[in-house]
Amino acid sequence: MLIANRFLFLACVAFSPALLAAEPAAIKKADEFPLEFRIIDPDHQKNAAAKTIEEKLPPLIVMFPGGKTADKVDATAPIGRLEGFRGKSKMLPESNDDPGLPVLLYGLRFHQRKGEDGKLAGYDVELQGEFNAVKVPAPREAMEDFLAGKKATFVLESNLQYGIIATQSKTKLELLRSGDQIFIFSVEGDFTFREAFTFYKSPTLKTETPPARKYLYYGERAKLPELRIL
Repeated sequence: MLIANRFLFLACVAFSPALLAAEPAAIKKADEFPLEFRIIDPDHQKNAAAKTIEEKLPPLIVMFPGGKTADKVDATAPIGRLEGFRGKSKMLPESNDDPGLPVLLYGLRFHQRKGEDGKLAGYDVELQGEFNAVKVPAPREAMEDFLAGKKATFVLESNLQYGIIATQSKTKLELLRSGDQIFIFSVEGDFTFREAFTFYKSPTLKTETPPARKYLYYGERAKLPELRIL
């Protein structure tokens, strides 16, 4: 989900078909919630020799590219005020100079939701950024496919209110889990924010698997920080 905070989306890993063929039984044994994955972009590297997860960088996605709305209207001033709510990026300071709205996905945390009777009531997914996170309901059918090691499509929606500013986002992720790794094959997103009575809509974001490999981004099991939930 793309929201108004610095999502921290590096090294390339070899793509192995064996990873995608993990036995469902083996996957099920590891289903201890929450399930946490640090997201890594193989193309977004400062250090090509990075080996540990701490050395790898997440994907950088820019909404309102060039500071323009979907209608080609300049929105750099309201975008700047929106960014002021989250602060400047310390992990990727170079992104602070972008006229658009850079979004970084640091990690995904999947939760089980239990009812008062202790039975499974549903699932939630937490999208982590640099400073905070958004927690939204996860489609149950998609989550069941995901846990079974099948390719799953998650459509995640968020509506947030910050006084005179409100945000709406919709993110579509195509994921596949293989043991302690996940593979992201595509990301689509829409983001709109309102400042007072004026609405600003970004062009729709669409990213797909590059020809050079079989996935767009990947994730590794890792302990994620406990961030403020928006």
